[in-house]
Amino acid sequence: MTNHINAIPPIPRETERSARAIFGRKNFYILVGENLESILEAIQPELLLGAGIILPQITFFQFLEGLTDVQAVEAVRTRLDWKFALHLPVYPPTLPESALCLFRQQTLQDQQFQREFQRLIDNFVTFNPPLNDTFVGFMNLELVSHICTTNRAYWIQATMSQMLEVLAVRFPDWLRKVTLPHWYGRYNFLMSAFEMGKWPDQHELSMEEIAADIDHLLDEIHRSSPPGISELKEVKALESVWNQQIKMQLTDKCEILKSKDCDSCVYRTGSKEA
Repeated sequence: MTNHINAIPPIPRETERSARAIFGRKNFYILVGENLESILEAIQPELLLGAGIILPQITFFQFLEGLTDVQAVEAVRTRLDWKFALHLPVYPPTLPESALCLFRQQTLQDQQFQREFQRLIDNFVTFNPPLNDTFVGFMNLELVSHICTTNRAYWIQATMSQMLEVLAVRFPDWLRKVTLPHWYGRYNFLMSAFEMGKWPDQHELSMEEIAADIDHLLDEIHRSSPPGISELKEVKALESVWNQQIKMQLTDKCEILKSKDCDSCVYRTGSKEA
């Protein structure tokens, strides 16, 4: 057994006792935790695991559940099944969400990294993970692309929400004139939900729906807004989202992302600035 396997800590006693009291033996995450050494045994540590021994596992888990990076970090912090699978204590160290983004960038850029990640994915698949309804296979670049798209889409929604919050405070009368009726329910609590790592309790918006809302708002800003609105930094951010992100999402949403797409990623940029 290689040195990196020997370095994997055992499941902390409190984590094991608590998780086994809640989850059955056939639970996917319980099976992963019980077999983590064999799952990682064939992975070359200097390639994949050097990026952070739990980042590949977390990336696979968040794909299965359709989670953003914010939600995945929250799952590491709060969920016993994930802690059991990752051999983490009940109170694990804080994981920055940027680490997950960096892991995906490395996967997109390095073919050796991709091969090792695929080996890990193939090992996970043998334990019958719950299927993600949007995919029938588990290929590394499709998986990474799906997670990136999920993060981008939600960040776009959050940018629109933040824009409306600013307008509601500074230009309420004008906003009431241009607001579409469904915006009140669609964006009212979206930003706070994003910051908490939770999706709003409503159906997931399609990119076409959010694009139509942003297009309408930007058109009204350019056509009828009072002085000062067009110069807001939130407007500039929304225009950037429209020009760099939404057009790509609508025209290339079926394509797998490439490493060059990271340079213009609004989620990556927004996360750094946040």
